[in-house]
Amino acid sequence: MKILHVVPGLGDPANGIAAAATRLADEQRALGDEVSVSASCTAADCRLSDVVFVHSMWTPPVLRACHAALRACTPLVRVPHGCLNPAALHHSAWKKALVSPLERHYMRRAACILVTTETEKAAVERWIRSAQRVEVVGMGIDDLLMPDIPVIPDHPDIPVIPDHPDIPDIPDIPDFPDIPDLPPKRMDDGPKTFLFVGRLHPLKGLDMLLAALPTGAFLRVIAPDVDGAWARYERLARRLGVADRVTFLGVKTGAEKIRELRAADALVLPTHSENFGFAVAEALVVGTPAITTKGAPWEGLEAHGCGWWTDVNAASLRAALADCASRARVELAEMGARGRAWMLSDFTWRACAERVHHAIKGVV
Repeated sequence: MKILHVVPGLGDPANGIAAAATRLADEQRALGDEVSVSASCTAADCRLSDVVFVHSMWTPPVLRACHAALRACTPLVRVPHGCLNPAALHHSAWKKALVSPLERHYMRRAACILVTTETEKAAVERWIRSAQRVEVVGMGIDDLLMPDIPVIPDHPDIPVIPDHPDIPDIPDIPDFPDIPDLPPKRMDDGPKTFLFVGRLHPLKGLDMLLAALPTGAFLRVIAPDVDGAWARYERLARRLGVADRVTFLGVKTGAEKIRELRAADALVLPTHSENFGFAVAEALVVGTPAITTKGAPWEGLEAHGCGWWTDVNAASLRAALADCASRARVELAEMGARGRAWMLSDFTWRACAERVHHAIKGVV
């Protein structure tokens, strides 16, 4: 099958949609498809393909790509990446209202719409207001974020938890390429350390996290400093009296980021709206439990016993943080190990590509 992915913003390292589309394309190639990825396309480009995936919504490149695919009579697959979730719709709402009639037309003409979660599927169906084929295909975790956790030689499927080797009910964990110097989990009784990873955008909820930080706990923040955002949040931390326990680390990638994720007692994503929340998956895959809100589709945290899924308000977040901070590190390590097993079972890019292949079968 000849597949064309159109991804506005391709090449921007901070563009999560571009990163996700590129990894999906890689796995589609591995499954035997002929795949191209481009920031734009023409009708002539579309005629050379069996199907055109258009990622994201609202922008002129997206609208032009949809028009080109329909003009070429090539099946169009839309991938909105959370653009129709309620909080996302409220952002720059007046601009989106201007192009909504055209976007709704293109969404209704699509052969298929691919979404990440059941929550996103419901949001898409509400907005389109017509019968449409909407398929949940999930998301993958880049396999570079899947290091082996150090293991006990006689028990190769059980993550090492120093001084506590007999923890029950740790699921089997498959092997992945090793990343050196991955530290073991701390097991002392010292103050807990939380980690925030993401943009310093109001929707991400860092202000709510700063206000809810438990007494004595520490917070480390991995985020780029864009338009003076650090200074604003540092001022807020000083006003709240937590500045001495909050550290802004800047951007961390690769092994540095993984070590931060592994060293944290829990990852916190206090988001108001998130289509997926890669930071949660990145934490779980290195054996760190996560705390996030119901603005992100991570109800599985509670079902799999690997984190907290709270209402989107400061009181609920404060309660989850306090609960986490009160637990022994050996218990948090158990939760993290269960989360890692869940990620490696259900959240690979290969599995996502196979679900996409099944979803578009019959429309191409």
